Amino acid sequence: MANIVTRLLGNIPELVDKFSQVALGDPLSAILLLFGALFVLFSVGVFGYLAAGALVSGIIPENFGRTPPQQGE
Repeated sequence: MANIVTRLLGNIPELVDKFSQVALGDPLSAILLLFGALFVLFSVGVFGYLAAGALVSGIIPENFGRTPPQQGE
């Protein structure tokens, strides 16, 4: 397992090099890479926001604060 992680982390500089070669090869490729990255970041951000909201709603009780005053009594 550690060997797989080491190989993945070792390939990151090569991955960055390959992506930069593609992005610098053609202006359309750079735009497509940018929009792809924005799409992924937006999706991860929305998922993170929803996951954080679910965690917070599980921690904070539903009756947070004092109860409202009763009318007519």
